[in-house]
Amino acid sequence: MSKNFKFIFCLIISFLAFKNTSAQSSDKIPKESRLLGNSPYSAIGIGEVLTNGSIASDGMGGTGLTFGNGIYVNTVNPAMLVKNRYLAFSAGLRSSMKKLDDGTSTQKDFGMNLSHLTFAFPVKSKWSMSVGVRPYSIVEHDARYVKTITGTTERAEYIYRGTGGVSKASLANGFLIGKSLFAGFEANYHFGTFTRDTTSHLLLGDGQDYYLRNSDRIAPKGASFKAGLVWQQKLSSKWVLNIGGTHEFQSKWKADRLRSFSTLTDAGQGPQIIKSPDTLAILSGNYTIPQRTAIGISLESPLKWIFSAEYSLQDWTKFRNFDGKALSSLTKSETFAFGIENIPNATSSKYLNQSFYRIGFQQSKTPYQLNGTQVKDNSFTFGLSVPLAYRSPSYVDFGLSVGRRGEIGNGLVKENYFKIAVGFSFMDTRWFQKPKIE
Repeated sequence: MSKNFKFIFCLIISFLAFKNTSAQSSDKIPKESRLLGNSPYSAIGIGEVLTNGSIASDGMGGTGLTFGNGIYVNTVNPAMLVKNRYLAFSAGLRSSMKKLDDGTSTQKDFGMNLSHLTFAFPVKSKWSMSVGVRPYSIVEHDARYVKTITGTTERAEYIYRGTGGVSKASLANGFLIGKSLFAGFEANYHFGTFTRDTTSHLLLGDGQDYYLRNSDRIAPKGASFKAGLVWQQKLSSKWVLNIGGTHEFQSKWKADRLRSFSTLTDAGQGPQIIKSPDTLAILSGNYTIPQRTAIGISLESPLKWIFSAEYSLQDWTKFRNFDGKALSSLTKSETFAFGIENIPNATSSKYLNQSFYRIGFQQSKTPYQLNGTQVKDNSFTFGLSVPLAYRSPSYVDFGLSVGRRGEIGNGLVKENYFKIAVGFSFMDTRWFQKPKIE
């Protein structure tokens, strides 16, 4: 099988995975089909904003601002794209197993979603480009409680559910300026739809279940931009110091909103709409997404060791929802991340000596603030990338994260989670070479 055929085959499989994963955002799917797993905090704002890194960076605590090796595509900092001197394609899946606990009840949940699809390729000797698509945020929450209807002896179940999310398509460029300065920029287009439903489930004792549902469906779209810089200083024949960062500029998205009301009944075959939903309103509005700044430093022995430390800040008090209002449940978010990567011997004849081994730690103050308490998220990470074959420049990537978000009490929910990511980084060293005829 030729390398080009393998490349096309991987592309088709990944595209099908993306279609299948994206389709799961529909509110017509069964409750058990999950992208993220039930995440109560995704009920706020535009949902839970996802990591921007590759699966390789997952294993290093999410770091990747200041280094790259050309084998995998750096999606954290566009300045590092210039390290990719051959055609590279990267894709993967992320899954999450979690246990939610609010102090009175617990729930176990599972979700799986596409992490990214990315191409990178050289344009000139000091210029590389990439195109890609990935989820940006996911809305997936499901909460319910039962209470007696005022003035009656009947009881009703109230269901609050959200599904969908926002994706982004990216075009990025990375440049080498002189011998030690890397610069890059990334342009993104965001698109998607998410729905939040409020459903009253009435039990009237006539053998049928009745549902009254108010739906709020929002479709945002808009552009965003990110710039990155990395400065590299050689310390010795084996070690290099890297310092750099990125800045994501504040962006404003347009959005369309459809509010509707519907009546459903369930006679044992699942909820069915009795009549067409009534449209309550069709509106237009805007979202404002705050700027984000990240800085990092790393000590690197190329294709041997990397020690990295990074910090990022995003002030979500500057976020504005569809109606142009700030949310009291959002505050400044900060993340500290640390990572280590090692490849025992890149030129060894032993397979495992050519593999990348990674560990990391991440401590975050998330943007969610409820009842005066900011939700924190701490995790330990582990990663492994193994060659597809002996001396192959293409790798299979694995990432593992174990952590906890939130706490019990004060109206919060604690999530103990276990995340697994699997993907591949495919590189074709012959794609741009001109064939020679002997």
